[in-house]
Parts: sequence; structure tokens; C-alpha cells
Amino acid sequence: MNNKIKLVFLIIFAQFLSGCTSIGSYIISNPDVYLSEAEFIKAKPEEIGFTKHEFCSHNSKECIQYLAAPPYLSENFPVGSSVYYNLHAVGNGVENTVSHTMTPDTFNRFKGTALLLHGYGGKKEVMIATAIYFRALGMKVIIPDLFGHGESQEKFAFGSKEHRVLSQLLSQLANKKGDKELSVVVGHSMGTLTASNLISSEYVDAAILLAPMMRFDIAAKEYLPNKAPKLSSLFSDRVDDIVTHTMNEASVTLEETDLLINLIESSKPALLINSNVDSISPPSYFSSVNNKQLTKLIFENRAHSSLMVFSQKDASKIEKWLFGLSNHYNSS
Repeated sequence: MNNKIKLVFLIIFAQFLSGCTSIGSYIISNPDVYLSEAEFIKAKPEEIGFTKHEFCSHNSKECIQYLAAPPYLSENFPVGSSVYYNLHAVGNGVENTVSHTMTPDTFNRFKGTALLLHGYGGKKEVMIATAIYFRALGMKVIIPDLFGHGESQEKFAFGSKEHRVLSQLLSQLANKKGDKELSVVVGHSMGTLTASNLISSEYVDAAILLAPMMRFDIAAKEYLPNKAPKLSSLFSDRVDDIVTHTMNEASVTLEETDLLINLIESSKPALLINSNVDSISPPSYFSSVNNKQLTKLIFENRAHSSLMVFSQKDASKIEKWLFGLSNHYNSS
């Protein structure tokens, strides 16, 4: 009798573990179920100069939904006006308020296109504050939804497959413009994987990687306790199984989520920005990359999500790198 009870218990326990893995896999592959990043700009995109578009791959038929906006023009702003953003972020045991005001006399200092990529659990709208900065700098901006996020109808892919469609989109936009101009891809967190994949595209000249993602199996163990502590405690002993199951379902390998490979092999400039207190994207994880094309910056005591935007002090460092990039580009 006792053996029968034990057998029944083991069967029920095995079914629970299997179900736990499936539930965890469902949650990871549907980040909007329980994860979200705040929309830092409350205005609707169309109210502040953004238009919505869709682009579908000529080959795979995969589609990307995206926002686009032109650079700000100083002549369209009355004297005394400005554009600004303000972000309050909490994480890693710190609180940050990051704000930046830009006046028309500082507009149009850098020409080109900026492709902005959000992180895990986000959507294109969370990058609007970042877009305000690049529009003021003088750049056109494109902000897509990663697969499985926002309005995307595509299957979640850990940010590992979008680069193929986005490269085609950039090709189309470049052909429409005619003249070749500098194209910079800017990614935050999981979006940095897509950005690092795009470095190899002939339509991308450089990348800015903000709080870049570690390989996903490692990142998951740091990310879940921060974003969903209750769920994390429930699945803590099953994270490896859940990640493996989810990645198999998505036909994605661990190597495809490891942007270190791209950084080591890249022949194009990249700017890597970390925070010294960010456990989700610790600077030490990237210490092995010694590529001369990679410039590393550390912003002190910043929460993971706060690295999406720049203060005036931050912006001066980024612009130093960008203008050096532009000078090299124009002289070559």
C-alpha cells in the first residue's frame, strides 16, 4: 500500500514539474503576460511627431511593426522652447531620476539614422524618450517592436532573429534616401542582442549597447528575481529546464543569445555602456572582450532600466564617441 501511495505521489509530482516547466516556458515566451516597462512619455506617439508603419520580409514574410520620426528642426521651435524627458527608475537597490532638456540651438549636430531597440518585456513606445534625444541630435529614428512584444504577431525569439528583417528594412530606407548616411543601431538589454547581430549588416555602421544582455540562461537567473520575485521563487529550481524548454520551442540556441561572440568578431565600432551596480548586465561579464572597435563606458550607480536614457553628463560622453565616429566616417 505504501509503495502504491509513493508511486501515485511520484506521478503527481512528475506531472507538476512538467506543468511547472510548461507554465514557466509560457511566461518567458510571452513577456507581456507579467513583465512591462513603463512608458516614460505619456503622450501618444502620433501627438509628438511619430508615425506607425509595418514592414514585412521579402523572404520569410516575418513582419515588424515600428514607429518612425524625423529629426527636430530648430526653425519649428519658438524662442525659449525646448524638448525634454524625465525618467524615474528603481532597481539594483538604487533609485535614479534621469532628465535632459535640449534647446533648439543644440539641434541638428549629427546627421544619420538611429534604429532603437527595446529590451525584454518592453515595446517600441518605451524607447520614445531615447528617440527624443536622437531626434534633437539631428537623426531620423526608427523604433520597432521585437518579436513577441508590443504589437508584434511573430513568435518570441529572444531578440535573436529580428536582425534579418530589420536589415531589409534599413536597406529599403537607404534606397529611398539615395545618399548614404551614417546608420547607428541602439539597443537596450535584450535589444542589444539584435543590435549586435545587426553590426554585420552593410546598412549599419556602428552600435550603442545599453546594459547589454548576458547569455539568456545566465540573464534569466538575474532578471527574474528583479522583475518577478514571486514567480522567481516558485520556479527557482526549474529555471534551467524552463529556459531549455522555451528555447527549444523557439528554435533558438544558447549561442544565438550570446552577444559576446558578435562583439569579439565585430569589425565595426560599438559603444558598450554598463552600470557598476547592475547585476543583470555586470561590467565583469564583458571584461573578456578586447576588440579595439569596442569602447566601454560605466555610468555609476544606475538601475538597469535607467540606462535607456541619458543625462546631460551622459550625453556628452556619448556625443564624444559619436562625433569621433562621424569624423572617421566622413574622412574615409
